[in-house]
Parts: sequence; C-alpha cells; structure tokens
Amino acid sequence: MKRKTICTGLAMLYLMTLSVLFSSCEHKDLCYQHPHVKTLRVEFDWRDAPDASPKGMCVYFYPTEGGGGQRFDFKGTNGGEVELRVGTYRVMCYNNDTEAVLFHGMDGFDTHGGYTREGNVLEPIYGNGANYAPRAEGTEDERVVITPDMMWGCTATEVEVTDTGISYVCVPESERDVWEGKPAVSTEQVITLYPHELVCTYTYEVRNVKNLKHATQMCGSLSGMAPSLLFGDESLGTECVTIPFESVSDGVSTITGRFYTFGHHEENTAPHRMTFYVVMDDGKKYAYGTDAGERFNVTGQVHDAPDKRHVHIIIDGLDLPQPIENGSGFDVSVDDWEVVEEDIVM
Repeated sequence: MKRKTICTGLAMLYLMTLSVLFSSCEHKDLCYQHPHVKTLRVEFDWRDAPDASPKGMCVYFYPTEGGGGQRFDFKGTNGGEVELRVGTYRVMCYNNDTEAVLFHGMDGFDTHGGYTREGNVLEPIYGNGANYAPRAEGTEDERVVITPDMMWGCTATEVEVTDTGISYVCVPESERDVWEGKPAVSTEQVITLYPHELVCTYTYEVRNVKNLKHATQMCGSLSGMAPSLLFGDESLGTECVTIPFESVSDGVSTITGRFYTFGHHEENTAPHRMTFYVVMDDGKKYAYGTDAGERFNVTGQVHDAPDKRHVHIIIDGLDLPQPIENGSGFDVSVDDWEVVEEDIVM
C-alpha cells in the first residue's frame, strides 16, 4: 500500500507540473524573430513631376549601420508594399525603365550613381559605326559619352521603422524653402516619396539658316558637360565630357533639338561649345563651330539659364553652302569633313 501511495503521488505531481507549464504557455506570445519584420507601404507623390510617366520605380533601403541596400521594384507610378526589418535606413528611389543609363556603386547609399557609355559625336547620324569627326578646338581630349534617359527620383533620410510606425524626412523639391525641419511620422507604416527630375532637359534652336533645304542629315555636340550623377546627394561628376545630340530641320530656316544631360558642374570652368555636323544633298559634309572663336560658345546661356534643369539655347544665323545642282547624291562616309569658320551672332 505504501508503494502504491508513493507512485500515485508522483504521478499527480507530474500532471500538476505539466498543467502549470501548459497554462503558462497559453498566456504568452513567444517571439522567434529578432528583429521584427514589418510590412510597409511605399507611396509616390508626383507633385514635383506631374507629367512624369515612368513604366516603373525602384526603391533602395540602405541600413544606417552599413551593408548593402535592399531593392524593391514597382510597376507604374503608385508604389506598393514591402517587408522590412525594424531599424534605421536611408532611402533612394528612381525610375527603373532607363535604357541609356548605367549604374555603379550600388552597394552603398553614398556611392550609388548613374553614368552613360562612351560614344561618338556622329552617333546620331551613323550609329556606333562612326569613327571620325572634327572636334571643337580645346575639347579634343574630352571623352564623348551618350546622353542619359530622363530620370525621376528622390531620397529620404532619418528613416526609422518601428513596431508601431515609421518616421522619416523626405522633403518635396518645391517645398525645401519652407520646410520646418520636422520628420514625417506615420502610424500606418506608410512612407511617401516625392520624385522630381534628376537630369536636365536642354533645348536649342538655330535660327535664320540659309540653304537648309539642301541638308539631308545633321547632328551636333555640346562640350564641358558632367558625365555622371550620384543619387544620394545629386552631386555631379567633375570630369568634362562632350555629348552628341540629334538635330531636326524644318526644311526652311530653323534647326531645333532636345536632349537630356546630367548637367553642368558649377566648379568646372571649361567653356560649353556647340558643334554642328551637316551632310548636304551633293554628298559634301561640313562642320561648324570647331574653331576657337566665340561663334558657338554658349557658356553664358548655360550658366545664366534661369532654370538649370531646363536650359534653352539660341543661335542666330548659319550659312550652309549652296550645293551644285544635279549633284551625284550624298556619300555616307564619315571622312573628309570640311571645317567652316563663320562669325555667328548670338
């Protein structure tokens, strides 16, 4: 009897212990994930670029303690949800549908930037097969790189993701002068980004062009431009490069064009020289603006533009030659360019 009593007591003690353990587990939420992962919603507010139409956007979250960024891609312009660890970050975004822009330093917020490949000043006419053209005097050593695509983007700093919400600093470009210095706070785990134009749009017109109806092909170039852009602080590369661009004729008296560029680095003192290459219907080829004079020096128009991201250049007067009537047709070879020195009033 005594042995049975002992066994029964031990069994009851065992059952009571299990009951306490299980009742304790029922009232505690066990957490196996450190740090926590939260679901955030990224939204884009396009007030600073109402006409933007990218096919998609990408967003990078860079942890402030270091390490590579985490990338998320979204179709269209609305944004979407992401899953992110609780912590502090710096954030950048830009459109992910570019074709001409190449990227470097993507492992870090401060090194992440864009640039374009090398090209040729005649590329708008002959494509990659072009290999020679006279350059503006003093710019012969500049690399020639193609123009970038349009890019929109922005950054957000002091981003802190917590279990209860998110706080961050992302100031619209149009409101920087009135910003009060307070971070945005969202208890609904929403971060709003305000993309703006990251590259510059340059337009130009050459007025009062003589014999333009005889031009069959043409293009141009602009020297002294920046080759690259860092997205974190939107700083430009300091190297001076020459960029080629297309030209459009109205067939009467005006040449126009539009192209994108990363812009002009304000510390660079090299002049901005435009050069135009024209193929006439008799096969002869002419280069304008290669001499060292002021004929196509548009430095003042670039530097003094009211809006540095939207620069308009005007050149007044250009005398193209009168071709020989009933000529032999144009030759698409890229040598034997005739340099024309002509005073241009701007």
